[in-house]
Amino acid sequence: MRRHLGIAALLCAALIAGCGGDDESSSGGGGGSGGVTKVKVGVLPIANAAPLYIARDQGYFKEEGIEIEPALAQGGSELVTALVSGDDQFAFLGWVPVIVGKAKGLPIRAIANADNGAETPEKEWQIIMSAKSSDIRSPKDLEGKTIALNALRGVGEVTVKAAMEAEGADPDSVKFIEIPFPEMPAALEKGRVDAIWAPEPFLTQVLGAGGHEVLPVYQSLGPLFPNGAYATTDKYLAENKDVAEGFARAINKGLKYATDNPDAARKTITTFTKIPPDVVDKIRLPLWPQEIDKQQLTDLIGYTQKYGVIEDTFEVDDMIWEGATTK
Repeated sequence: MRRHLGIAALLCAALIAGCGGDDESSSGGGGGSGGVTKVKVGVLPIANAAPLYIARDQGYFKEEGIEIEPALAQGGSELVTALVSGDDQFAFLGWVPVIVGKAKGLPIRAIANADNGAETPEKEWQIIMSAKSSDIRSPKDLEGKTIALNALRGVGEVTVKAAMEAEGADPDSVKFIEIPFPEMPAALEKGRVDAIWAPEPFLTQVLGAGGHEVLPVYQSLGPLFPNGAYATTDKYLAENKDVAEGFARAINKGLKYATDNPDAARKTITTFTKIPPDVVDKIRLPLWPQEIDKQQLTDLIGYTQKYGVIEDTFEVDDMIWEGATTK
């Protein structure tokens, strides 16, 4: 993570100096005079991104004079690097990568919400799971155990530690190991790890194999806990404010449509992920509110510092565009 952020910082220096992000696809104007502004949006191939594709398919971006090109990545570091280099004009980032980037001095700014945890534990879509044969059933049982995360020093490590502490368990007693999400169920079944941090569709997969729900991480931190945001750079926002405003309006419409039409959201998920339709019908969907909860994000900044991922905190408004929908 530190290595990737170092690369991103170098790219940031070039960006500030005026390099990158000046090609035709990133030009501003919001389509003025009947034109169309083409932008790349860095995104992971996960169900949480459904509102982005809904906004495209429903014509919300077209209404704003914007044409999006999803640029698929494998992880948050890759998304951050592509964004600050100017290769992508927008990105769907987890809030922890946004926080880490901002703390490192990268010119990243969230302009719209992306996704949140559930309102109740039984609907949570990202949970610490143990195997069918395991006697790990509670947060305290995780003490001294090995937990698989998709990346170290990221959103998983920060929120799992915070959730364990909130539930009275010792977060410093666990060992984290990095395993890609698709490989986690097999690692759990074979005993390579004691538990996994499983989002959908892997949560449903492990439940189908008899696994146990041990810790609904976000529920321990608060209902509707923020997970991700759509972000751009300060440079792009300053030079293409009308495009950024249009992008945010289109995304917010996509968030509302996905919230109001969960069946349509599930159908959309099958078009940009490799999740089979029969599994998509069973998974727990994230929530897609339009508002960014600044108090919960202030808490998350604090957790990120507390568990050693960043050194210094900052004001939550430093990472959120003033035109974003907040509460």
